[in-house]
Amino acid sequence: MYKLIDLFSGCGGMTLGFTDPRFGGGFESVFAIDHDKAAAVSYALNFGAHAVCDDIEAWAGGKRIIPKADIVIGGPPCQGFSLLNKDRIKDVRRALWQPYMDLVALCGASVFVIENVPGLLDSEEHKAIVLRAKELGFLTAGAFLNAADYGTPQTRIRAFIFGWKKSLGPSMPFPPAKTHAQSNGYGNMLFPPWRTVRSRQSPQGSPKQ
Repeated sequence: MYKLIDLFSGCGGMTLGFTDPRFGGGFESVFAIDHDKAAAVSYALNFGAHAVCDDIEAWAGGKRIIPKADIVIGGPPCQGFSLLNKDRIKDVRRALWQPYMDLVALCGASVFVIENVPGLLDSEEHKAIVLRAKELGFLTAGAFLNAADYGTPQTRIRAFIFGWKKSLGPSMPFPPAKTHAQSNGYGNMLFPPWRTVRSRQSPQGSPKQ
């Protein structure tokens, strides 16, 4: 089973996507960190007592020991890239990708996944992340993914940066293949339509409204 570390973990929503057998499973959370106490406590209740409440910078310098892991996931604070934040360019949280990548290096992970608002991929920080990843021996790919295209009853678009060690090969299956598509009124022969909060699964697995 692959070992997983979740940074800026919140209550563990992203961890759930990797560890829950309904979504494939195969991952075990071994460390998580969030600066919000309530979030860290919730994560611990959901996934185990290895969640800590602390600032990530305190762990990025190598003075504190984190476990080895195969993959690092996490969504650094999005406020620094959100269009709703009029002072986003000056927001110090834009720099929190740096300790994220420090911990990727320290734990020896071969894969990392960063999630954020769409503005991340159009930022100078994205270029810096790609450069730092390259220095650490990673290849990277970025994409905008819509949750509705993957069976979630919500049109939520997010940016993802996916990194993998060069030793794993020149390419990886990213972005993942869609499972649903927006209906054009005439049906879609390739994918079932986007789900809604009222949709339910029939015994055969096809969504009904």
